[in-house]
Amino acid sequence: MAVKFFGQYLLEKNIIKPEQLIQAVDYQESRKLKFGEYALSKGYLTEKDIARIQAEQRRTDMKFGELAVKLEIITPAQVEEILTMQKNDHIFIGQAMVEKGFLTSQVLERELALFKADQSRYISEEITIPQGVDNPEIIKNIVDLTQKMLLRMAYLNVKLGSGYLSNKEPEKNFLLVSVHLHGSIQYHYAVSASQEMSKLIASKIIGEDIEDMTREVIADGVKEFCNIVCGNIIAKIAQKGKTVDISPPMEMVYSDKGYQLLKGKNAVYYPIVSPKGDLMLIVVQE
Repeated sequence: MAVKFFGQYLLEKNIIKPEQLIQAVDYQESRKLKFGEYALSKGYLTEKDIARIQAEQRRTDMKFGELAVKLEIITPAQVEEILTMQKNDHIFIGQAMVEKGFLTSQVLERELALFKADQSRYISEEITIPQGVDNPEIIKNIVDLTQKMLLRMAYLNVKLGSGYLSNKEPEKNFLLVSVHLHGSIQYHYAVSASQEMSKLIASKIIGEDIEDMTREVIADGVKEFCNIVCGNIIAKIAQKGKTVDISPPMEMVYSDKGYQLLKGKNAVYYPIVSPKGDLMLIVVQE
């Protein structure tokens, strides 16, 4: 897959060692607190407030701070204060490597320029919709909400590769979960995830470490994530005057004929990568 994170790029060029990347990521994350953690430390929110806001986030396309203001738990001025604190405390992975002594500033500047030039071919700030796709605005909403929920629900910062249209069945993966959206429009929303990504998503959704839990529990966590995303999708579609319902998420079984998800139809594929695992978002139009 062409889409990469900077740490992966440096590993592939043998500029850093795997253990150095792990240390740099740990250092970076120690400097990066979530909005709720800052608000808790300032006394603006209680743990009960945070749990309430997080529960509401599963049902609405709003950022944590925006939702806290809407629920009248925190003031706009307090939100701005916390956002400023987050911005001031945040460091990028390259800076973390310099501070840990794994890179010099000169090497970082050189490699970052090369990395950006390489990735400019694959990544755009805008969600690109392939030609020939029906209802491109709805597809854009589906992709956007998936990215947002990966960040808000699973705390995964991801990058989106270029979308492409294909009638080929998905390749075999650890887990493929599909949700049928039906009504004014008909889609199958599907997520094909690696084992690492499946475990990460499930652990955040369930709220506990599932490293030693069964595949069934992992699948249930990913299904719930897809259910949350699709619930937000139908709410967004309803704003456009279309009525859509969703069927319960299903794990697709791979056979000698593949997953049989597309069954000859076209689907839009979007590769999504994170430093901790990859997944493929697949949207099949009926």
